[in-house]
Amino acid sequence: MAKTKNKAASAQRGQIITLISIVVVLLIIAALILIKINKPSSATPATTLAPADVVAATTGVPASAFSQIGDDPTTPRPSPIKESTSLTNNGLPEVLYMGADYCPFCAAQRWALVSALSRFGTFSNLGATSSASNDVYPNTQTFTFHGATYSSKYISFVGVELQTNIPSNGSYTPLDNPTAQQDKLINTWDLPPYTPSKGGIPFVDFANKYVLGGAGYNPGILQGLSLQTIAGSLSNTSSAPAKAILGTANLITATICKIDNNQPSSVCNLSYIQQIEKSLK
Repeated sequence: MAKTKNKAASAQRGQIITLISIVVVLLIIAALILIKINKPSSATPATTLAPADVVAATTGVPASAFSQIGDDPTTPRPSPIKESTSLTNNGLPEVLYMGADYCPFCAAQRWALVSALSRFGTFSNLGATSSASNDVYPNTQTFTFHGATYSSKYISFVGVELQTNIPSNGSYTPLDNPTAQQDKLINTWDLPPYTPSKGGIPFVDFANKYVLGGAGYNPGILQGLSLQTIAGSLSNTSSAPAKAILGTANLITATICKIDNNQPSSVCNLSYIQQIEKSLK
């Protein structure tokens, strides 16, 4: 009788072990499926440094190329804002950019911002990324300001990338944390009639004197082009990327000249920059 009971207990233990093993296997399979479903976007991580040749071509656009493009009157103008307190940083007028790596309109605008700002100072550690693969104008190649620094004796530039291009729970993973002041600025001025839509990105504040919402041109112009191709096209003023990027860069340049007392004069006193300045309200 005792032997029969032992055999039954042993068989029962074996069944329990088998059931546990099956459950463990099923849990492992479920975990693998979840990992596959939530696999991050194939877009380039925001921590990749931009190739040196791309940075050199974008920050060193020939003056003749800027001049040939000149003023494109169809490029959206920034809106003046009635703010009594100037936005400054270390005594210099500040240009504040707020965007995100996933955003294709931010991707387009960064090319123009980098080109324009390089006429006033120098970037270090510019990153390379692309807009999200699951958004409009997918995988638009561009820079990221996350981790980058900028130095100038004329202006200060602060670039805030709010999110990465990596999908997460219907949105994208967070990146830079805006300050309370930056949150207040975007919540106050990033809305009609100052910008096309409330809370849209990219958003640029020029020393609390002007704000610019959205991209200066259609990101579709950059579709399917590599970083090298876009950067290399900037010296070819007959190319669509050069016309779009440098036209927007000239507008940004003129707006910066408007807030920093037209310095440096070698840039701000150019006839086409002066012409754009006069078109600003």
